[in-house]
This record gives sequence, C-alpha cells and structure tokens, in this order.
Amino acid sequence: MENEPIDGTQITGQHVIFVYGTLRKGLWNHSLLRSAKFLGNAKTKLLYALYGNEVVFLSRTKAVSQVTGEVYSIDDDTLYSLDELEGHPLAYKREQAEVILEDGIELSAWIYFCDVGRGDLIESGDYFLRASSPRRRKRSV
Repeated sequence: MENEPIDGTQITGQHVIFVYGTLRKGLWNHSLLRSAKFLGNAKTKLLYALYGNEVVFLSRTKAVSQVTGEVYSIDDDTLYSLDELEGHPLAYKREQAEVILEDGIELSAWIYFCDVGRGDLIESGDYFLRASSPRRRKRSV
C-alpha cells in the first residue's frame, strides 16, 4: 500500500537506522557507518524534541518538530558498534519509529531515544544546522 511504513529489515535483509546527530555525514562519529549503505535523507514522521550541544538527545517528552537525519542500511556488527556508542539500553534506548525519506517513502527504522533533554533545545529539529552554525564554529576555534 502507498504510504504504509516498510519494515526496515525488508529492504536489504539488514537493519535500517535513522541518525540525527554526530553520526551524520560530516560529523565526528560518521566513520562508524563506513560499511553502511546510505538510503537517503529523511525526517521523523512524528514530532520530537531534539536537544544538544556536542552530545545530542532525541526526546519523546515534547512534540516540537520533525527531526532531520539520514537513513542507512547496516549490518549486525555496525548495529552492535552503534549500540555501544549510544550506551543502549542504559543511556539511549534503540526503538523502531517511522521516518519519511525525501521522496515520500515511509520506513520503519531504528532510532536512539534519550528522554532526558540536556543542552539547548534545537527547535528546527536539525542538529547539523546547529552544529555548523557560526556560533558553534567560533567556540571551537
């Protein structure tokens, strides 16, 4: 059916993951996705609250905006590495949620949630814009 979410494991037999913070292209943890297949840019279907400075937190406690990110197909080893990075299930909890690719296709993907909002609220839902803002670059010089 059109607009029905596709289970992430049906695409390639691997896991589908949505990344919204430091795992995105151009940011410092992206190297963990070196063996991943990029499926596209996407936004969450539902509204969430995105917080962060250097560390990013996606919270379900407030409906602020759709969160912008990237979707990848990954293998078991990469999923295990990401679970370690995110401290799943103690720090972040990996759960399935719907995302919408730029072409309108809806997918069910793994997303790491942490309902404790720390740092600044990123009202746009796009950490990359926040991380690359002039203010952020100036502080790191």
